[in-house]
Amino acid sequence: MYNFRNLYEPTSVEEALQLKKEHPQALILAGGSDILIKIREGKLAGCDLINIYCLDELRGICLEEDGSILIRPLTSFTDVSMHPVIRQHVPVLGEAVDQIGGPQVRNIGTIGGNICNGVTSADSATTLKAYD
Repeated sequence: MYNFRNLYEPTSVEEALQLKKEHPQALILAGGSDILIKIREGKLAGCDLINIYCLDELRGICLEEDGSILIRPLTSFTDVSMHPVIRQHVPVLGEAVDQIGGPQVRNIGTIGGNICNGVTSADSATTLKAYD
């Protein structure tokens, strides 16, 4: 079972930032592929969560006018690997995220979560840093 104290569900980035300011100890929940496991194992029991998964303004990929590629943090691994901009300009990133978990994890896991998780197995972080 999941043991958390409060679940906040903001409807905008601004509201999410305000909630984080009001509850600095709260954890940010997006895809949840890592954090929910830790909660279930009791490692984060009683924590507060700010669920940003429904903030669509944090999803998507686009090629900017200056040639840089913008990957918003809630973009799933599946969306990263399938996106035409990634396939054309950074195919190795698509290959890297295709190695993360199984299809279910790639559908729910986000590139922002993978980077912010800070684990050595963050497959996308190394590739992104190499292209920086």
